[in-house]
Amino acid sequence: MSQDKIVGVDILLEFLEVAFNHILFCRKIYPKEIFVKKKIYGITIYVSEHPEVNEYLSNVLTAIKELIKEDEKSVKAITLTFYNKNKLPIEKYVFDMVKLQAQLTERDPYYLKTEEALKTVCLKLSMCDTYLRPIPDTSIFSIEIQTYETAHIILSENPKCEDFPWIIKDDAVEMIDKNILPLKDIKTDCLNLQLYVIEDTANKI
Repeated sequence: MSQDKIVGVDILLEFLEVAFNHILFCRKIYPKEIFVKKKIYGITIYVSEHPEVNEYLSNVLTAIKELIKEDEKSVKAITLTFYNKNKLPIEKYVFDMVKLQAQLTERDPYYLKTEEALKTVCLKLSMCDTYLRPIPDTSIFSIEIQTYETAHIILSENPKCEDFPWIIKDDAVEMIDKNILPLKDIKTDCLNLQLYVIEDTANKI
């Protein structure tokens, strides 16, 4: 993997960590007391200080990194999904990996356009409460990686991922009453992502 691609992966992983934390804070799934302020991309975001939450996020990010290192096309999309008490999906944040580094994208040698785009995403995440219904208090969340079947083998044989029980999800429940909220398309030298939220208002009870 070239140095440019290594930098691209590092920027992607940092952004995903920021976005995951900020979503959990903004959607109020945990008490605000477990979060602390942090400055990144020139704005204030909130990150978790809860050991179990942080360990889960760390394991997910490690898995994403190891999959991309194995094959940069192996990760199709990453989703952070909230489920209601009946384990039905009610809100899904989709990070669609169009391509880690695409051709004919906007030149960004100093990553300034990338940082500005990521800043915009975080600001839009802060405004999700305006457009989406509240998450029920009994909700839970999980992060899912859309990849190839062989990825499960790659993760199970990788010592960096062996302590985390990855599960193949082949019985995904479809949302009924879909409402799609676009967030941002990022197209620079470094990243090519499509970000959006899917909400199921029917099951948000």
